[in-house]
Amino acid sequence: MFRKLLVLLALLVPVAAQAQWTRAESTNFIAYSNGSAEDLKERVEALEKFGRVLQTMTGARRPKEVPVKIKVYFLPSQTEVADSLPYPAGGVLGYYNTTMRGPFTVMPRQDLKDAATRRTQFSAVTVLQHELTHHFMFQYFPAAYPSWYVEGFADYAGAIEITDDNIAKIGLFLPNRAATLRQLDWVPLKELMNPIPGKSRFPGIAFYSQGWITVHYLNSSDERRALLTDYLRRINAGQSFGDALAAFGDIDAFDRDVRQYAKQNRIPAEGVHYPQLTAGPITVEKLSPGDSALVNLEMRMSAGVLQSGAKSFASRVRSATRPYLSDPDALRVLADAERMAGNRNESLAAADRLLALNPASPWGNYFRSVNEVDALVEARSTDEDAWDSTRTRLRAAMKSLPNEPRFARAFYESYSRRGILPPATAQNALARALDLIPRENSLRLLVVRDYEARGMIQDAIDTLAPLAYGLEDETEKAKRQREKRQDQYREAEQEDEAETPREMLVRLIAKRDATAAPAPAAAK
Repeated sequence: MFRKLLVLLALLVPVAAQAQWTRAESTNFIAYSNGSAEDLKERVEALEKFGRVLQTMTGARRPKEVPVKIKVYFLPSQTEVADSLPYPAGGVLGYYNTTMRGPFTVMPRQDLKDAATRRTQFSAVTVLQHELTHHFMFQYFPAAYPSWYVEGFADYAGAIEITDDNIAKIGLFLPNRAATLRQLDWVPLKELMNPIPGKSRFPGIAFYSQGWITVHYLNSSDERRALLTDYLRRINAGQSFGDALAAFGDIDAFDRDVRQYAKQNRIPAEGVHYPQLTAGPITVEKLSPGDSALVNLEMRMSAGVLQSGAKSFASRVRSATRPYLSDPDALRVLADAERMAGNRNESLAAADRLLALNPASPWGNYFRSVNEVDALVEARSTDEDAWDSTRTRLRAAMKSLPNEPRFARAFYESYSRRGILPPATAQNALARALDLIPRENSLRLLVVRDYEARGMIQDAIDTLAPLAYGLEDETEKAKRQREKRQDQYREAEQEDEAETPREMLVRLIAKRDATAAPAPAAAK
């Protein structure tokens, strides 16, 4: 699981969460806070306004009804945020991830301030907006953008400040990125903007620091914005990253101009007035003790549960939900936690309780089906009637909740885990799931493997590129350290990948090129 973490030097001290949660729902967000209702509403209003400014800046079209909303958990401080993670991370300001349970972010309500001066060191809002920029980019204007632009634009947009009178301050200075530019060697832009998988070697932080200053430079005048627009148009038209660089003319001259721009002591920002900027409708409600208990449990399930602690976590969920076993949401969370812990019979029992309450319960059908599939796989069953029966449950679940990606994935895997290539209906369902949550990495890799199995190599490469190009090459030492940490803090439901996304991309490109190469002439 790839989380976006901002790691800080903070103590990891467990602090009990407050029992009372408040829930707010808007067009794009479902937000929770154990603070005041007024504070939560103001935060959601700010997030919606930021999303609308971003939409205007990019020209993206967003649907009126968002099928999968981002869940935002606002906690009192960095200490509580760190405590929500399944493993020690040295303290974090906040984190964002998309799992099969959907996109979510956990953020503090307080900025990190210097203990002596009380000046803000890291803004929680800026970090959150950086990650929301990634989310909106993948969700509403997806393409295989190079990492310098993905991270640079997220930094540029993430720093936006919106005043009470709806003036958006765009292009604000980022001291941490400027400091990195002064400390690290400059990577030539022709290499940074067109990295060669398996060959390019430079610090991954260059994608952020040089990406930020390059995006800032390109947005500093109408003429430069036109260059950026042309560059992005070329990429969306299918040109390679290298070919799209022609939009900037002489790339070495362009490199010199950006480096000179980066040396300025002051970098200009602009204020744009949005007189019609509104947050849209927002509903706010105080949750009951039972619902509050579920919020805390679901946050921790999304954040991840260590494999070594999955049994104890399921026991905790069992205790928390015991008073609410006539509540479908409590049963859903219980069935989920029990399956995560490998307690198949207990998960099935919770699913059957759901179906007893409602014979058409989509979550009851889902959890009964996925547990049945587990048993069929374990038994190496060839009973096609049993396989068809459990797929019928999944079809019913998908019909009831068509925007639930877990149902579509389970339907696809009811074929792939059987050892057969899923039919077009299952492949389409899987692709639809990726459209719903495009930043879920394991789902993206599953789609890539499906395309490869069907011989659709270029489609596999195009689907993988947004993920693979965002990962820097590892040294063997770094790879061993990462694998050791993954073993130490292995999470329940975590999948073993034989290849990293970058390794897979290198292999697929070689496979495509080998297929495209003409056969050697026969000897005479």
